[in-house]
Amino acid sequence: MPAKEPRARACPDGPKWTRVKASVPWSDAVAEAILARVAGGEMLYAVCREEGMPTAQSVGRWARDNPDFGEALMAARVTGGRPARGGGGVWTYCEETARAVYDRLCAGESMTSICADPTMPCHSTIFYWRRAFPDFAETVRTAREIQAERFCEMGWDLASSATPKTAYLTQVRLGQLRWMAGAMAPKAYRQKLSEPEKPREVQTILFRHFEVQVDPETGKRKVVAFCPNPLTGEVEREDTPGWRAPPGMLPLPGGRKDGE
Repeated sequence: MPAKEPRARACPDGPKWTRVKASVPWSDAVAEAILARVAGGEMLYAVCREEGMPTAQSVGRWARDNPDFGEALMAARVTGGRPARGGGGVWTYCEETARAVYDRLCAGESMTSICADPTMPCHSTIFYWRRAFPDFAETVRTAREIQAERFCEMGWDLASSATPKTAYLTQVRLGQLRWMAGAMAPKAYRQKLSEPEKPREVQTILFRHFEVQVDPETGKRKVVAFCPNPLTGEVEREDTPGWRAPPGMLPLPGGRKDGE
């Protein structure tokens, strides 16, 4: 079978993050209906997308504020053949849920904590959305940058309130916050590795000078070149047998090679 194209549930009108459902207040009847349908095997996302039902985020707040309902919801998930925790395994993209993920990330909550919420997508769903929908991947990246800014503020608060007794613990926490901020916003907060200072290169400059001398054997005049030895500093005559020019020295005038 050909692979299914990812489906995005977008708001029909208005900006991208416009809410399309009215708020539904708590009621025992609505709560019992949700529990019954989840226990019957329906996904919470599918139930909450219907008119007259609260959003998945509202159900999450109900579960947190009402422990009895939270336990009943986890039991209903198990009865319906789904794990009690670990988030919802739905692959249909929902912009309203994506906005909730963005808001909770910006508030400083970790993705692990968000995905552990039974009313939110699981990690595999989030990873799929990031691959399939570039706008959502960009949204998560922006939320991470905002988180990095929050961590910097948290670090300042920790450092300001540190005492001699809590100095070591504060240092550990600051190190972790520094690492997380650098991982979330590397361009702004990742520490730049400084390269070790390179030793200065020593440059040796040799000056060759020339003299006109008379050959005692032939009586002819000739030009003789002299150059200092870079190792000993002594000036040496270049026509001495066995003499070799230092590396990098230019050839003698007239095309004669050094040492000839």
